[in-house]
Amino acid sequence: MRYCIGDIHGCIKTLKYLINKIYEKDSHPEFYFVGDLIDRGPNSKAVLDFIIDLYSKGIIAKSVRGNHEEMFLNAYKNNCKISDTNWQYNGAEQTIKSFVSEPNLALKVKDLVPQRYFDFINTLPYFINLNDYYIVHAGINFNSKNPFQDFEHMLWTREEQYDEKSYSNMKIIHGHSPIPKEQIKQTIKTKNMNIDSGCVYTHIPNLGYLTAINLNTFELIIVKNIDS
Repeated sequence: MRYCIGDIHGCIKTLKYLINKIYEKDSHPEFYFVGDLIDRGPNSKAVLDFIIDLYSKGIIAKSVRGNHEEMFLNAYKNNCKISDTNWQYNGAEQTIKSFVSEPNLALKVKDLVPQRYFDFINTLPYFINLNDYYIVHAGINFNSKNPFQDFEHMLWTREEQYDEKSYSNMKIIHGHSPIPKEQIKQTIKTKNMNIDSGCVYTHIPNLGYLTAINLNTFELIIVKNIDS
């Protein structure tokens, strides 16, 4: 079975707990992630290591890139100080702290994060086509002449839209905009499904959960954040 998992944001304990819940139901799952693997939460490095390890074991474990991965990549590629980037305001310190105990944002990302993590994140696509689903971080701009080239929209949009005429045989799974788990339940089986239940936002009422959806059966598996 295929499972798509919402925004993790460095919450490794919660991710492992959710994965174990899936394995209790399915001995040969495929995993897909909507991006924002890193930032804000306590252990982004461990999340990356975990997903890389799944892949190295021959398990299908694929992720799209989220806006947080994009900010990391831009900081890395531009070889600038973290304190000179927008990333510093969006969870960079928590991510760097998972690599070094005392993060110095006046240093460059390359001085703090090994090259192999950049290489992995740089391979993440903006979307995945599963023939019956598009998996994307934020959404797809169907108002564009070339919707699958509008990468900015895929990373950042907060607008829900869908082109029923052109893509009626496809469904979209995305994250990016945290919503209560009860709201997620209401959108199941619609054409445009948001599965970000705000795992890292335990301080906000009705958020603080990590969600997976079985893409074959529409079953939801929702677990409470255990990293906080």
